[in-house]
Amino acid sequence: MASAPWRCPTCRRPLERPDPTRWTCRSAHSFDVARGGYVNLLPTGRQPGRSPGDSAEMVAARRRFLATGAYDPLTSTVRAAARYHADGGAGETILDVGCGEGRHTRALPFPLVLGVDVSKPAVAVAARAHREGWYAVANAAALPLAEGVADAAVNVFGPVFADELGRVVRRGGILVTAHPGPDHLAQLRELVYDDPRPHELKPPLRHAEGCFEIFSSEPLRWEMHLGEPAALLDLFAMTPYRWHGPPDIASRLATTPDAAVVTADVRVTCYRRR
Repeated sequence: MASAPWRCPTCRRPLERPDPTRWTCRSAHSFDVARGGYVNLLPTGRQPGRSPGDSAEMVAARRRFLATGAYDPLTSTVRAAARYHADGGAGETILDVGCGEGRHTRALPFPLVLGVDVSKPAVAVAARAHREGWYAVANAAALPLAEGVADAAVNVFGPVFADELGRVVRRGGILVTAHPGPDHLAQLRELVYDDPRPHELKPPLRHAEGCFEIFSSEPLRWEMHLGEPAALLDLFAMTPYRWHGPPDIASRLATTPDAAVVTADVRVTCYRRR
């Protein structure tokens, strides 16, 4: 298996792995490999006091919910888009930016799969579940990778930094994004907000005309039949809505009748690097 092409977050020089326990650069910066196999490449001294990204509780909720298969149509669609364009000559290396716990990452059909996320608990889970991939705790706005190293990239509901993606995706490479459509999780939003409104559909790279051009954008919609209130609670806990819910939201969700139906409405947009 080819090694990950990580760059040092401090000096930007290539990282090498002299032994299984660490990554080092020629400037003598060293980064330990965690027991789960991932490496933390957040710049030293720049991390906020609170651990960034999703908490361990959010990651556990997402893992339980995704294990039900409720988001499998999205995983399959992203995989198919990446595989189709890979077969068209997209190359060897794919990067999942904002990989989370790795459910979508593990499905990507490339010889070299890289996953990065700012959440250490998420990356730890992803790395343990996918020994064939390479995972790093890293900031999507300052990826620890060289220019043009990725033949393809995916971004599923993650933060998008167009300039940084344009830097690491090679010319002619592809980017597959998934972002919410107007009715995404509409029934959940009705439980959280007093005045729920549809999502405003915004292309994730709408200010990146100099780097990327859209070559396809398709809606993906399905109904998720959640068998018990626990699944609805997990869905709520893994989304940003958890920060805005009313004090009694947990009890309201727990008393929702079994077999709740929640709409998934996603736009899958594919770009090519100019």
